[in-house]
Amino acid sequence: MKKNSIYLLALFTPYMLFASGGEGEYDIIERTINFVIFFALIYYFAGNAIKDIFKARRDNIANSLAKIQEKLQDSKKAKQKALNELEEAKKTAKDIVEAAHKESAILVQKIEENTKAELENLVRQYNEHIAFEQRKAEKLIVDEILSEFLNKDSISLSKDVLMQSLLKKAA
Repeated sequence: MKKNSIYLLALFTPYMLFASGGEGEYDIIERTINFVIFFALIYYFAGNAIKDIFKARRDNIANSLAKIQEKLQDSKKAKQKALNELEEAKKTAKDIVEAAHKESAILVQKIEENTKAELENLVRQYNEHIAFEQRKAEKLIVDEILSEFLNKDSISLSKDVLMQSLLKKAA
């Protein structure tokens, strides 16, 4: 792009010089000399100031770029730290889930064992209750039969004979 503008300037410079027109008065040489002198004076008096201005601008741009690079590095470090923390959090979550599964399996096993023990206890109590009720029913039947035989006048058995027969039956 710079080359194109230089070529255009070089191409149209002669036309601009001759376009100033006048009747044969061409003071291009004097004007060129005046311009060169003017530019030399500006360069002599303001050259260092202009150089300092551009140097300060260049330094500001370099400092801004350095700050931006530093911020970029800090943000990359922060991003990496956040990613590491994320991975660590994922591992921790995975460990927690595994521990919860193990704990739930242990709880299920304990509940099954407790339920099995409770069922066995209930069955044992039920069997004991049935045995108790059977003994109670047998006792009632024996008492009824005994009271029926003892209250009857038709049977003439002595108490000793009855006791021995009962003892034989009970044994």
